[in-house]
Amino acid sequence: MTKIKNSEKGSFFLLNWQMGKKKTAAQPQTGGKKICKAIHQYSNGKIGREDMDRLLDIAQSCKVVCNYVYQKYGGIRSIDKIYPGYTVQNEMTASGLREKLNLPTVYFYPAVFNAVREIKTQWAHVKRNIYAAINENEKFTPEDKHYLRFAVKIDGCFVNILNGKPVLIPGEMMPKYESIVSDLQGDQSECVKSLNRYLCRQVRKKLRKIHTEKFLYFSVWEKGYRYGKSKNAEGRECHGIFLTTKERRKRIFIPLTDTNQYSGVLDIKLKPEKNSVEIIASVFTGIRTHEDYTNEIGISLGLWDMITTSTGHVYGGEFGKMQKALYDYSVNERRIYGRENSDAPRKKYSIRREKMEEALKNYINREINRMFAEEKTEKIYMAKLPQNPGGRAEAGQYLLRVWKKGYVTERLKWKCRQNAIEFIEVLGKSLSVECSVCGAVCETQSQSGYEDFKCPNCGYEEDRKVNAARNAINRGKTGRQLNKVFPAES
Repeated sequence: MTKIKNSEKGSFFLLNWQMGKKKTAAQPQTGGKKICKAIHQYSNGKIGREDMDRLLDIAQSCKVVCNYVYQKYGGIRSIDKIYPGYTVQNEMTASGLREKLNLPTVYFYPAVFNAVREIKTQWAHVKRNIYAAINENEKFTPEDKHYLRFAVKIDGCFVNILNGKPVLIPGEMMPKYESIVSDLQGDQSECVKSLNRYLCRQVRKKLRKIHTEKFLYFSVWEKGYRYGKSKNAEGRECHGIFLTTKERRKRIFIPLTDTNQYSGVLDIKLKPEKNSVEIIASVFTGIRTHEDYTNEIGISLGLWDMITTSTGHVYGGEFGKMQKALYDYSVNERRIYGRENSDAPRKKYSIRREKMEEALKNYINREINRMFAEEKTEKIYMAKLPQNPGGRAEAGQYLLRVWKKGYVTERLKWKCRQNAIEFIEVLGKSLSVECSVCGAVCETQSQSGYEDFKCPNCGYEEDRKVNAARNAINRGKTGRQLNKVFPAES
């Protein structure tokens, strides 16, 4: 049985067990506040076929480990084992799977931990969907909904209900549970059984079996690699990384395009079609502070103009055109290579699409950085947007369905944290049809988003997006913020 050292064992149970640090430079200090950032490294030149086969063999073994964990611990009966995860770790150690696959521990345990993390993420999605189903069910009384939310929130209660066991509530929470049960209408015992059966049905409907077929991605602990110099395929000495293989005392040398060195857990992404490797390291970087950032702005996201501010400025004017070009290319090229028998058109399409998506993402990041530099804001107010419509898109709505507002919002929030800018989400209802001057709601205004806004009450005229951005900052300053008005339990 393989024993894990304490330093390796603790890496999983820490909240940020994957976070590393750069070895070649000191970390910036800004009052102790830091933020996690993903750093990418790329192989220099093509990797030899034999070395790529060894890496693919490791990836295949990691896939087997992940699928084993998914199958054994992804169901209802094992939910109590994945929190915090000691049981899964010990059982996987005793299973003998690592020895059977001849997989080094520096790959085996990160694969186990990544699989457990995926299972935890799935359960978080299941609980969130159950909350939504409870809120939408009109047959439940407020007391029924209160009981169901409490049962889902308390792990000991939720796990035992799913496994048909008596409810186990911590001592300090038992009076609260008894009070909630006493508020139920009718026969309390029968009502509790009925509500518990409802939870079980919802879990069966929403819990899916996790399985992966294509696996070109695995993680490695720090003892499984080292940075150094060696000769590449052309005989020139260059900087790179040595990765452990299944062969004892045998490492693969991968030349890199930079000389940076990182510690902690590294994620390895294989690209066998290009005979290349991408390495992802998570590092902590200091939060930037800007003494001249003193303004406050509201913003409105759009399909064509990415961001419109309450000051009347537009950032990302080419955003819509780039999205439309990407969508049109995807649709047209899929039709072409769908009629071809060869894989060549599909590979050409994938490479071209990847470049277009990368160009769009780079453009989004540049425009957000430009907005920060020009607006010099310390607070940003924005309405929380609904999800994109699903299903088959109607004529004229295809761009709305592929609108990358999720990526824009994610990058905006992350960059706000990186630059010590407060990001505040406000209520979005009637944001585009409310007058930012007098507050009148003009329901007759068009929802298309291309016309100017004109208030029939006070006569105020302005660009629709500017008016929406000003409503966002007005709502934020008057306390109509999402997290203050609607807490999670309300």
